[in-house]
Amino acid sequence: MEKYAGRMAPGIAAYLARAEELFSHTAGDMTADEQRRAFTALCQSFAGPHPDGLSVRDAAVPGPHGDIPVRIYGPAGTGTTGGLVYFHGGGWVVGDLDSHDDHCAWMAAEAGVVIVSVDYPLAPENRHPVPFEACDAAVRHIAAHAADYGIDPARLGVGGDSAGAALAAAVALKARDEGGPALALQLLIYPTLGSDHSLPSFAENADAPVLTTGDMAKYLRLYTGQEPADIADPMAAPLLAGDLTGMPPAMIAACALDPLRDEAAGWHERLQRAGVPSRYYLGEGLVHGCMRARRMSAAAMRFFEAVCEGLSVLRV
Repeated sequence: MEKYAGRMAPGIAAYLARAEELFSHTAGDMTADEQRRAFTALCQSFAGPHPDGLSVRDAAVPGPHGDIPVRIYGPAGTGTTGGLVYFHGGGWVVGDLDSHDDHCAWMAAEAGVVIVSVDYPLAPENRHPVPFEACDAAVRHIAAHAADYGIDPARLGVGGDSAGAALAAAVALKARDEGGPALALQLLIYPTLGSDHSLPSFAENADAPVLTTGDMAKYLRLYTGQEPADIADPMAAPLLAGDLTGMPPAMIAACALDPLRDEAAGWHERLQRAGVPSRYYLGEGLVHGCMRARRMSAAAMRFFEAVCEGLSVLRV
């Protein structure tokens, strides 16, 4: 971490030190279930209470591999508003409704939209395309029953962070290719979108805190059962898609000290070339997963506020 110390925004080093005490991303002696519990506990340790007036309920939606747990966050007030179907990060391997509860609760409150968080099946027990198929099924069900969730179907988006952003982009690609459901936004937070690790940010940030280039290759292998260079399916690595014309408008937020930075920038640039409105926010001095640090770092809080501002376009 010393290599990056002088480049990190204030508060990030303290956040990383505390996070490392709680969960080591290099721990090799933990089972998958132990890693998942530890990751969720880490996330919850940085969480705050739910915002006043927020409604929260758990439910399930039907999927091709069984029912899919979801958690619905409704902002204060009454009436129908826009909504976002959200897929959590964690390398497709860890993460759940509880790990991202704080993110979803506060995004719903700050942006004034309904968030439906999806607990999709995890790899490596459930490799691609199982998690993607579950996410796609969840979006299609929610779009078809939008009123049940207090969502205006004309203002429905998809989003996620890290691996969840890859799932969101893939769901948006399929919706575009199959003529629906219509999506009004793709919200991609420090997204992993490709499998080409020759991009400059993968070398520049090869040993970055939280997520290294080696980590990303490992997660892709666990998710797909393939080496990154052998992946050919755009539903697993959306940057492989040949054409982004007709995709929904995007809000993309990336971190400067993240191997994935250039994937996010590349997606933004390709969307713009395809005539798709896209906003891009780069968090200088920030690392992958920085939204958990927003109560310790003003820069991370600005990052979170930019995400919420981009999400608020869904608000009715």
